[in-house]
Amino acid sequence: MANVQQTQAFYSLTLSPSSAPTCAITCNSIPGLKNQDQQIFEARGSRIYLYYIRENGDKSEVKLETVVDQDCFGIIRGVTSFRIPGTSTDQLVISSDSGRIALVNYDQAKNAFQRVHLETFGKSGIRRTVPGQYLAADPRGRCCMLASAEKNKVVYIVNRNPQNEIVISSPHEANSWANLCFAICALDTGWEHPVFAALEVDYNESESDSSGAMFAAREKQLVYYTVDLGLNHVVKSWSDAVDYTANMLFGVPGGQDGPSGVLICCEGRIYYRHDKASSLCIPIPRRSGPTEDPNRKRIIVSGCLHLSRARHEFFFLLQTEDGDLFKLTMELGEDAQGRKTTPVRMVMKYYDTFPIAKTMLLIRKGYIYIAAENGNSKLYHVNDLAENLEFEAHNNFSSDDVSSDPAEDYTPTYFKPRGLEFTSLAFDVPGLHPLMRTKVDNLTNEDAPQIYALQGTGSSSVFKTIRHGLEIQEVVSSPLGEMPYDNVFSLKHRSSDPYHSYLLLSTQYSDRTTVLSIGDEVETMEDSPFLITRATVEARLMGADTLVQVHARGVHSILESGAVNDWPAPEHRTITAASANERQLLLGLSSSELAFFFMGDDGVLNQLEDMPEMSGKITALGVGQTPEGQQQAKFAVVGCDDDTIRVLSIELDSPLEARSVQALSAAPTSIQVISQIDPSSGTNVNYVHIGLASGLYLRAVIDEITGELGEVRTKFLGARPTRLFPVELEDQQSVLACSSRPWLGYNHPNSGLYTLTPLVTDGAPFTAATGFVTEAIRGLCAVQGDSLLIFVVPNVEGRLASQEVGLRYTPRGMSRNLWFPVWYVVQADGNTLSAGTKKRLLTAATDAAKDGEGDEGMNGQENGEESMAMEKHLGLSRGKGHWASCIQAIDPITSKSVISTIELEENEAALCCTVVNFETKNADLYLAVGTGQHMSPGAKVPGAQTPKGYVHLYHLPDDGKKMVFVHKTEFAVPIYAVHPFQGRLAVGVGRELFIYDIGLKALLRKSRGLVVPNQIVSIQSKGFRIAVADVSESVTFVVFKPSPHNRLIPFADDTISRWTTSTTLLDYETVAGGDKFGNLFVLRVPDQASKESDDTGVGGYLADERSYLGGTPYRLELRSHFFANDIPMSLQRTALVTGGQEVVFWSGLEGTLGILVPFVAREDVEFFTQLEKQIREAEPPLAGRDHLMFRGYYVPVKGVVDGDLCERYLKLGYDARVRIAQEVDREVKEVERKVLEMRTRVAF
Repeated sequence: MANVQQTQAFYSLTLSPSSAPTCAITCNSIPGLKNQDQQIFEARGSRIYLYYIRENGDKSEVKLETVVDQDCFGIIRGVTSFRIPGTSTDQLVISSDSGRIALVNYDQAKNAFQRVHLETFGKSGIRRTVPGQYLAADPRGRCCMLASAEKNKVVYIVNRNPQNEIVISSPHEANSWANLCFAICALDTGWEHPVFAALEVDYNESESDSSGAMFAAREKQLVYYTVDLGLNHVVKSWSDAVDYTANMLFGVPGGQDGPSGVLICCEGRIYYRHDKASSLCIPIPRRSGPTEDPNRKRIIVSGCLHLSRARHEFFFLLQTEDGDLFKLTMELGEDAQGRKTTPVRMVMKYYDTFPIAKTMLLIRKGYIYIAAENGNSKLYHVNDLAENLEFEAHNNFSSDDVSSDPAEDYTPTYFKPRGLEFTSLAFDVPGLHPLMRTKVDNLTNEDAPQIYALQGTGSSSVFKTIRHGLEIQEVVSSPLGEMPYDNVFSLKHRSSDPYHSYLLLSTQYSDRTTVLSIGDEVETMEDSPFLITRATVEARLMGADTLVQVHARGVHSILESGAVNDWPAPEHRTITAASANERQLLLGLSSSELAFFFMGDDGVLNQLEDMPEMSGKITALGVGQTPEGQQQAKFAVVGCDDDTIRVLSIELDSPLEARSVQALSAAPTSIQVISQIDPSSGTNVNYVHIGLASGLYLRAVIDEITGELGEVRTKFLGARPTRLFPVELEDQQSVLACSSRPWLGYNHPNSGLYTLTPLVTDGAPFTAATGFVTEAIRGLCAVQGDSLLIFVVPNVEGRLASQEVGLRYTPRGMSRNLWFPVWYVVQADGNTLSAGTKKRLLTAATDAAKDGEGDEGMNGQENGEESMAMEKHLGLSRGKGHWASCIQAIDPITSKSVISTIELEENEAALCCTVVNFETKNADLYLAVGTGQHMSPGAKVPGAQTPKGYVHLYHLPDDGKKMVFVHKTEFAVPIYAVHPFQGRLAVGVGRELFIYDIGLKALLRKSRGLVVPNQIVSIQSKGFRIAVADVSESVTFVVFKPSPHNRLIPFADDTISRWTTSTTLLDYETVAGGDKFGNLFVLRVPDQASKESDDTGVGGYLADERSYLGGTPYRLELRSHFFANDIPMSLQRTALVTGGQEVVFWSGLEGTLGILVPFVAREDVEFFTQLEKQIREAEPPLAGRDHLMFRGYYVPVKGVVDGDLCERYLKLGYDARVRIAQEVDREVKEVERKVLEMRTRVAF
């Protein structure tokens, strides 16, 4: 629980959850759907998701919809599903760090996961001896097994009782002492006793043998565990030695569908093994080509099974670490009874190349889902199952003449990789993992800053510009000429028409209206029934078929018969505002009077005689929508220039009677009354949306009885006056707000909460907008500057839009030009061929082919050159001990591309960079790049040279678009941290911190100090104070004493060993950081130490360097600590919204974006601390993990309130919300408002 006695407390919020998939499985969990309509159950970090594939009739539009996502507040380790015999939906199983197995179902009524059973089997946390690391379920739905990395396995038998309730047995143990488990899977045995297979290594003898002989002779065993359903116990029924490189198991269909058994995936080979059949072996094909190592063996990293029970056919799709996918089939021999039960041959065929998958799923609808390890997950449509072996016969391989003995050698096989042939991309699921670095900056001078991010590995790496908003898909953008149009209306010809027929463009500048007809094309109407010599104030289809056009001088009504009725405005008065629904029309006159009309059954407008006068000039009107099945709405809202709005009754029994008055902070410019679903009650509620001249947007609820306004929510949208327009989006009533940029207000399809999100558009802001529905398009239409824009919003589930610039290698760091919007990105990949090495190999292969010596089959690329698109698809060429690295300058604003590239040679890798403005060089900017040479990624290469480092210096002329090499300085170790410091350069060299100035041929050393125990990985500074992060010993504060002393004096360090990944200074005395175990922490320098470090000179206590317990004289104070369940890679103190409070923004390796919001009032700290405590008790986490223990995984949580848990209040049942609100002494609506405002006032 957060410590409310702290001087500072934070409110933690997740802006974008982790996108890195842990595991996924297909299931049928939604009641009422066919078995073909499979869903995807996926775990990402601490969240679980249920996806559904939605497609139109001809499958031209495919979308992966999120049915529900839910935070389990625990680390999900595995998921699976199975169908218990006699049930209609699949049972979902979750293994997590709670030490419990959770059985959950999807509750369609609540649109949430509901826990069915929670059984404890071990301690909490991720421990090597606690089951949960591996999870497998019997294909017939009778039991499931959980295994730990060492020693323990448990089996749960699942059944149902006569009341149709799911019953789970006590755990049946299958433990083996001194035993390591590498993989498990369930065998398909039909309806015989369930069998589970495991890859195990017994280290008992190796541990007791000090000579190492037993360790060298260790074996990996394939072990069968049989579950005896009659005796309710588990026995080890069979074991056999297998290849020690085995890493993965796949169960082969059994019973009537196949021979049963398992596929064992090893390095370079795949084996079929079973206790009742002979073994088979087939080599894993390797890529051919001049840049490929012909001796590099591949391993299988993911795969899936396709089984047709109707035809008793099956095949496997298996993927290597290169992303290459192979289709593996088995040819079965007949037994004495003529049944095909014995496998005699395995056949593999190269299928396609996909992104490397964490999990691969084959969907019955004809799709392959790739839960990608890197970047966006993919949904591919299967166009062909590659059953024709004659197609690309050179990519067919078989197990003929291949020995199944792992000790015997085999002849490698090779194939030619290519682009997609049998599949096509159907849908892209956005993902931000792995997120290497982020920086928040406003380079475009927009209302809100952008997030600039480095994402990805290898050739799929990208530089992303991330904005808060929804991406739009532009359909048509047509210039309107020099006429500044300020209003747009779309109308149907009749109320029964499905599509719009007219588009009216109005301009107050020339007092004209342009009428366009909507058909196959949008074109100007020459003979229009509308009045085009006046600017249109309001246009509406009223009744069944009456078109009403309101202009400053009156009301123009067009009946179905073609007859026209005109109502002139009273003398010396004009119409300044108007609003209407299907039956009621309300006009605001320049004399501050209101004119009210209602439509009869004959389609004619009838005016109310009374014309009440308002207290000020009428600036905006809003008439409520006509409720379904009724003839009239109850209320209208009138806004005046005296900064007030009034709610009036517009029922014929009490027309234009005032019901309530509300004062505002500015004059209202636009009002819309729209009926939307209240997520709390699930009923339609009338909301009044108000746009003010100050750029504020307000939303309030109108009481159905009294007309009073309540539950007012406010948001600042921009500097321009806010105009509101009602639109329909995905069959729900929404609001489009136009200010400095357009905003869309809608109920989020997943949470059901009202969400206000900007639209990401290029060009001028919107002036006006309306709905636009034709036979081909269902979208929106807007006036954008001098253009008419027709567009659709393809997806409203996400809140982030991004633009990408492709990179060459894995990004390691970035820095921005201080004067221009140019970013510099350093990139490096280990065990990868550099561009120079690759070019030499391709040239040699081309020369050999010309001389007739080359093997055409070994050259996988035409003319020896790889196109960039193919390299992006296939990935980079591997080379053990090699490094590929480059430095690129990127312009994300103007050209949105890479504008300069420098490749590093001689096995050198760029690791960090920063832009420096050297004091001795005036305004000239330089890019300092820290590198490492001859480093050994992974296993050390025999005979490799000793690693060393350099700092490269590049001059940045031509507005920063060019990088001109100046010189490089050699160091004894690789350089992992550089930082500009007081017009000089601070460099972390191993344990030491150096201060350098620029020289003619090398950097000139100005100061040197031993400041950390191991390796400097991060440097931050403010004034003469430097915060230095060590790789494993947290943060040390160092003070620099300038000339004549030039000394670096460490004066405060941490009491805890933290494996630091990133840091940022919050103020002169406070640092925030993250470590590689997923913790966020805030540390502060003691007041006494801070004062002493600022003393002039070097005399005194600090200079004597009297260390305390082997460290600095003082210790840092821990102010806040929080487990984020992602490795923080970047932290920054910044504001994310216009005029918003500054927050600590952080990004995680798995794609998480989060913030720590500092509390301003002590009252808020106490309220949210109590609310967090109540929710923790009212709704325990789904997977059984204790929330307090989860957030305090390594160190007890301190000074932080979990905002993600507090937001669960919005999804609780009504009774639970009332009970919690009473405990915190608040009303339910007040609690909801405070929870929502904690997010909306600082972020999104």
